[in-house]
Amino acid sequence: MLVRCWGARGNIPVSGGQTQFYGGATPCLEVRTSDQSVIICDAGTGIRQLGNALLAEKQLEYILLLTHSHDDHLDGLPFFEPLYTPDVRVTAFEHKALREKLEKMCDMAKAAEFSPQCTRSIQAAIEWKPALEYGHIAEVGNALVTSIPASHPGGCSGFKISDRGKSVVYLPDNELTFDHGASMDFSAYVKICAGADLLVHDAQFTCEEYETCRGRGHSSWRQALELAISAGVQQLALFHHDADRTDDQVSAIVKECKREAALRAPRLLCFAMREGAEIVLS
Repeated sequence: MLVRCWGARGNIPVSGGQTQFYGGATPCLEVRTSDQSVIICDAGTGIRQLGNALLAEKQLEYILLLTHSHDDHLDGLPFFEPLYTPDVRVTAFEHKALREKLEKMCDMAKAAEFSPQCTRSIQAAIEWKPALEYGHIAEVGNALVTSIPASHPGGCSGFKISDRGKSVVYLPDNELTFDHGASMDFSAYVKICAGADLLVHDAQFTCEEYETCRGRGHSSWRQALELAISAGVQQLALFHHDADRTDDQVSAIVKECKREAALRAPRLLCFAMREGAEIVLS
């Protein structure tokens, strides 16, 4: 599998010289499976550049996995150029709270409330699939996609994508030590992440910040690290970087995370996901 990051920022897109390395686009991950199926995780502002790249490649079929209805995971959808391109086919698995919003975004009579861009006519063929129930497994070409309940206000899903013995777990908005109704305790997350080749996990807060931000739906980097170590994953990608976090501050978090990992799990590779990153799982 090949994993590409097109956006790793949380809450709101940002720009400026202090955020150029990790990027300012909101969540969007591309996963290429062994049969070259294209799986897109979330439609934050990063999906705009992904769409342009897919069209340049003449890749016209995609699977879209949406985690939840918060704007930072949907804002890029009206600017996803393949939607306005004939012969494109999109199979979308929407979160249960998303259907009405997504239908409006793809209905010219209602879409202008989101963006003038939405008033363009949709040319792509979109097949809406029911929300994947928690724990449900769907086949996507050679890959299996498992839905994971995430702990986040309003409900949220994560996904585990497995293909020919390799797996990536995507949990972008997940507060590991607070119950938002996901019915998943820490041990349950350890079980589903066990042995993953790559864990992409919410790490919006520092440990100090988390003490005053408990209940907001996001984890600290140390909580994400604890999950990675307990689950025995091979790589941990810190994700959903705070909008106010500079590149230097993110790098400082990575340095601290690596220092702790070296003491407790020397084989674990820790890094912060950034726009343009490519991870090959082979």
